[in-house]
Amino acid sequence: MPIAVYHEQKSTYANRSFPALKSLHLALITLLLLLFMPVSQACQLTMQAQHFPPRFIKAADGSWTGYNIELFQALAKELGCSSQFLETPWGRSMQLLASGELDAMSNVSYNEQRAEFAYFIGPHQQEQVKLVTNLVPAPDKTSLTDLVNGKDLIAAMQGIYYGAAFEQALETAPAFRQRLVFVTLNQQKLELFLSGRVQYMLEDQLNLQQLYLHNTLNPLQHKALFTLYENPVYFAFSKKRWSDSQQQALSNAWQKLVTEGKVQQLQQQYFAEQITDKQP
Repeated sequence: MPIAVYHEQKSTYANRSFPALKSLHLALITLLLLLFMPVSQACQLTMQAQHFPPRFIKAADGSWTGYNIELFQALAKELGCSSQFLETPWGRSMQLLASGELDAMSNVSYNEQRAEFAYFIGPHQQEQVKLVTNLVPAPDKTSLTDLVNGKDLIAAMQGIYYGAAFEQALETAPAFRQRLVFVTLNQQKLELFLSGRVQYMLEDQLNLQQLYLHNTLNPLQHKALFTLYENPVYFAFSKKRWSDSQQQALSNAWQKLVTEGKVQQLQQQYFAEQITDKQP
């Protein structure tokens, strides 16, 4: 976006001195420059983060790394910006995004309600939500209908979109809704599942592979039953903090990362380890 340039016209009063008008003149120029400042000027972008490897990894010193972190840092760098990460729960972060108190979130599924307050940049990954059980032997559940008609408790993330069919089931099946235990942190969901306080949890396939890989879960004891929902996920940027013209700058920066292979490189770095012999 070009910086606005203020052109001063000559006047018959050019030789007279008006200090107050000159001050106003300078203030107006400064205001115009700020209003039309391109995204590439120095800035800091804020994004929500929660420790959940390999997407978000928080070190003991408070620094962050991980797939989502490094990808966002690369995107910010293309815009000439630095990055800051705020450790806030998902549901609260969505509210901050809508109000313009947060620049961005990652791993966001598109829906019309969210599109009212956010631009979607990407997608940066394909999300595949699995239903996982700790019951042994694993029950024969193969669909959302089977899950709705069951009796056991299910852990899910507050504010996560699990698809239109899931949303409809929440509205039309009160007993199903009562069996859902919504939490604000991934770690809370995992603790409920491992302790046996819930019998099912909803988990993304890539996260699940990492839990198997690092022996947090056992694929024989904690079996994935079926795919509940699959869709692309995006960076969501607040419309309260980004204009329509700046959205194009975001899209251009993202496309450059894709074209130059940065997205693929980070995917290989963080998700290359596949445990094909332990796939659920």
